[in-house]
Order: sequence, then C-alpha cells, then structure tokens
Amino acid sequence: MCRIYKDTPDNFTDIEPFIVVNCEDVVKKIIQSEKCYFYDTCSFRKHMIVEQPESIFNYIKQTNGVIIITRCVIMELCSSNNRLWNEHIEYIKKIHQYGLSVIVLFEEDIIDVLSFCFTGTTTINGMLSIAVKHSKCKTGTVEKILNNDSVLKKELLADNNSDKMLASNFFGKARTNKTSGDNLGEELIAICVHLLSNIKEVKSNKYIVLTDDKGAITLLSKAIQNVEKNIGMKCITVVTTPKLCWLINNKLRLSNNKMIESILGNPDENINVYCSEEFELKPSEKTMKIGELSKKLINGGIKIYS
Repeated sequence: MCRIYKDTPDNFTDIEPFIVVNCEDVVKKIIQSEKCYFYDTCSFRKHMIVEQPESIFNYIKQTNGVIIITRCVIMELCSSNNRLWNEHIEYIKKIHQYGLSVIVLFEEDIIDVLSFCFTGTTTINGMLSIAVKHSKCKTGTVEKILNNDSVLKKELLADNNSDKMLASNFFGKARTNKTSGDNLGEELIAICVHLLSNIKEVKSNKYIVLTDDKGAITLLSKAIQNVEKNIGMKCITVVTTPKLCWLINNKLRLSNNKMIESILGNPDENINVYCSEEFELKPSEKTMKIGELSKKLINGGIKIYS
C-alpha cells in the first residue's frame, strides 16, 4: 500500500509551542537573521540523537542564526501514521529552550519574504521560474510533476507570469506528489535557498543547508553555482556534520575531543571526510576513525571543506 504524506502531522500541536509558523513572524526572522540553517531530513535525524547537542546550538546562536525546517522535511520525518516521533519533538524543544528560533516553513512562504524586498508578482514569479530551472533534478519529483502537468509547467516556466497563486500551486502540487524514498525535500530546499539568494546581503553564505546526504550535496551544487554566476556572491553553502564540528571548534575552541565525538558518534567507527591536513596543498576525500578525526579537529591539524 502506497504511503500518503500530509504536510501537517497529526500531533503537530506537540511542537507548536516551540516553533515559529506565523507568516509575518517567519518573514521577520529570515530577514533579520545573519544566518539561516536549513535542516534536511538525514541531518536532523542524526543530530536529534546527540546526547549533548548544546555545542551545535551555541555555534548557531553565536552566528545569530535561525533554524528552518520546511514542510516537506516535516513530512519526511513523520512515521507512516503521520506523526512526529518523540525524538523529533524533544529535539525541537531543546533547540527552543536554548533560545534559538525554529521556523517550520511552508515553502511558498518564501514568496512573502521576497515580497518584503521586491515589488511586483511578475518579478518574483520570474525568480521562482529561474530557481526551479536551476535546482530541480532531471530524475527528481519536480521534473516528473512538470512533465505530468503541462499547464503548471507552462505557467511556471513562462516569462511575465503575474499569477499570485503560482508559488502556492507549485509547492502544494509538489508536496502532494511526495513519495517514499524520493529527493523532494532536498529539491524544495534547493529552490527555497535559490529564491532567497535574490535578496542582497552584506555578508556571504547566509543560507546554510545542513545535510549528510551526498546526493543532496550534488543537487544543491547546481543552485549554488547558478547563484554565484548570476548574483555574483556566495549566498548558499552546504555543511555536513563533520564540517559543522570543524566550524564549531573554530568558533568555540572546544576543550576536548569527547565533545566532538558526542556529535559524530562512536570513536571506533569510520567516517569519510573531504578535507586537507597540515602541509597538504589541496583537499581530498579520506576515511578515518571518528576518534582520530576528533583529535585532529581539536589540535587544529585538519580543515574540512564540506
């Protein structure tokens, strides 16, 4: 039996006290924050089981960041009975208690963020069209949706579209077509951060996607390259959990490697990292024990790139 996904879990009220959902508040939070950290499903599940995630929260807080979870990711987190797990709820609660904002975002609300900065539905729809063209995967769900809905495809990819409901129609149709094991969550995150990159910022890399999925990194690289080429600024970056540990240590100067191991996992397990070590001229992918990596991070003898 095919699983049916819903964008609002049956126990959504369990997280409502700890999240930002009101569209006006969402717009303010995204505009005012220096960094926006988008969680994908795999990284959220990885971080929610960290016993002491305070160093993650502290780093995000030090960067004046806000955490964003899209509705499609919420759908992917839910079990087959359309309910968030206790682990999901407790992790969101911990983030809130640490003083960080957690935005649970309908993807189409990004249009309201853009409307705060730009005038004209036609202009914003043009941004959506470009974002979809350069963020979708040829074998992904978005491509299938557009191939199966010629009217939506024509409206979405057309020039000078003034339909105020275009984004709602597109993102709503995308979530409706969510299937188990697809990459829709990553595709919609890529489209969202591509859209947000149209807003000129003083500092680079405002939009950070937390992911440990290699496929997602490849997908997001398309959006990253197109934004850099056409906007002329680095607006989006991808951060894996090892990369996050490197950033945390650089910012907070952790006192011992046990704090890193608490995030990465069992010190005797192997981990793949794209990195360069002292005196190396360029990065390469390496496999090492988590314990070994954590010691190198504390000692400052390694740089992780993604």
